[in-house]
Amino acid sequence: MRIAALLTPTPDWSAIVASARLADERGLDAVGFWDHYHSGQPDWAYVAGWSALGAIAAHTSRVKLLPMVLNNLHYEPGVLAKESSVLAGLSEGRFELGIGAGDWPDSFNAWGRPFPGVEDRLDRLVETIGALRRLWTGEPVDLDGRHVQLRQAICTPAPPLPPRIVIGVGGSPRTLQRAVPIADEVNLYADAALVEEAVRLVAELGRPVAVSVFLSWEWDRWPADPVAELETWRRRGVDRVCVSLAGPDMPERIARLAGQSG
Repeated sequence: MRIAALLTPTPDWSAIVASARLADERGLDAVGFWDHYHSGQPDWAYVAGWSALGAIAAHTSRVKLLPMVLNNLHYEPGVLAKESSVLAGLSEGRFELGIGAGDWPDSFNAWGRPFPGVEDRLDRLVETIGALRRLWTGEPVDLDGRHVQLRQAICTPAPPLPPRIVIGVGGSPRTLQRAVPIADEVNLYADAALVEEAVRLVAELGRPVAVSVFLSWEWDRWPADPVAELETWRRRGVDRVCVSLAGPDMPERIARLAGQSG
């Protein structure tokens, strides 16, 4: 099973770098961060963002880079296109675009941004992903969508390969239905019924779409038997687990997870 380690939530950059390097050396599939720009409380500090992903790319050579997940409504399409293209290039194709429709109202209220209804958020996500796939070719793009309008928009240099798109579904069957047809991977909360539905939808689609789950093991949530839990999800058809594992012993947890990857 492929394992992605989310080095979050922690403000400790030295521990993040040490953990990312260890993940790179020990064969984990990916590393990344949450993408909340609002901390909720002053003591909920943690590293996140494009600059952190770029710095991790410079400290590693093999492991993939996976934000889990970018909030689509926090970024203009042009910002997403440029940042993802540059990061894909400087990491030599290791960046994967983990992205979602946005589902935390507080993160919008904090910055004075509107929080649209779920259908509007999903519609914009679908339009944005369609635009990005075209913009990553480096060719001029015209698009007259309801949420995304482009007029001969050009984003160059184009990435060496289009980044894989990993859509954060969370626990929403509605989002899952919209995500499967346009994603390279869907990431779900650890819900057995939802995973079963995702596996069924992918089989009906007839093209490869990976199914992954988000596991919240940070701080005091580390399970008594992580090996057994990982095996449970593998048997259910999960291709990759994304484990949030920040804590005082984060590098040690990376080492323990590395023995279960493959």
